[in-house]
Amino acid sequence: MTEKDIENLIARHPESFFPGEGFALVGQQVQLGRCRVDLIFKDRLKRSIIVEVKKGILSREASGQIIEYYGLLKQEKPNEIIELILCANTIPVERRAFLEGVGIECKEIGVALVAQLAQECQYEFSDSVKKENQNEALKRTGTIRSTAVLSSHGNVWIFQANPRRFDILNALADPQLKCQKWLVNDRYRAKIKHGDTALIWMSGKEAGIYALAKIVSDPEEMVDFPEEEKYWVEEADRGKKTLKVLIDIQKDFTNAPLFRTQIKSIPELSNLSILKFSQGTNFPVTQEEWVIIKKFLEESRV
Repeated sequence: MTEKDIENLIARHPESFFPGEGFALVGQQVQLGRCRVDLIFKDRLKRSIIVEVKKGILSREASGQIIEYYGLLKQEKPNEIIELILCANTIPVERRAFLEGVGIECKEIGVALVAQLAQECQYEFSDSVKKENQNEALKRTGTIRSTAVLSSHGNVWIFQANPRRFDILNALADPQLKCQKWLVNDRYRAKIKHGDTALIWMSGKEAGIYALAKIVSDPEEMVDFPEEEKYWVEEADRGKKTLKVLIDIQKDFTNAPLFRTQIKSIPELSNLSILKFSQGTNFPVTQEEWVIIKKFLEESRV
């Protein structure tokens, strides 16, 4: 699921994201001066609506972008009423308060809504298509990559990320970050080991399992890779030497996560540690629980 995929779905199905507004698409990737605007709609009141789409956390820079777009469109059409909407998967409360205070509407676009709509209209996410093409190329060359079975050795752990603190959706999609460094609670320093399996869990309203990873180091004090630093929301979280492990991302389930709501409905997972107490960084998963989780992940469409 890329930023472009979200933009495409909003362009094609605006009523699903903005019910009752009567949005009619004027253009996508509209050239205004030296800038390209993601989306421009007309609403039922004939106002021009500029929509800027961001994947993951809404950045501070996004407000500057959309204000510039407003000025450019206003120069072209000085008599039109123009409204501004910023869309993102996660919008920090304080950022929303500021932006809406200056007249910029903020709209959180949930991963679940995007995934459900894509399934209903048979829209194929561009990153899924890319993976399918890569697998087909491997088959043609005789190098067959199996994606059906998820294997694990050693123990299985849930590693939790707060999407309002760390931009996990974009970090998982970053091709430079197949190997990442993740925090380890000191209580698990002697338990989490090289060779264990990590389930990457995003907390919040759309909590659930978003990726599978292999732990490829024992815990030790280390700083993040430079490529990871930009995904921390606050400067205070960057450059800190803390207890971490190296993990290698094996499979990304962002296009079809196993949501917390689904997990809670599975009786065999009723005692999953993160469901009992969600505050923390690392959560043990029993082998019996892993067998059930693995079955659901293997059935994922991604």
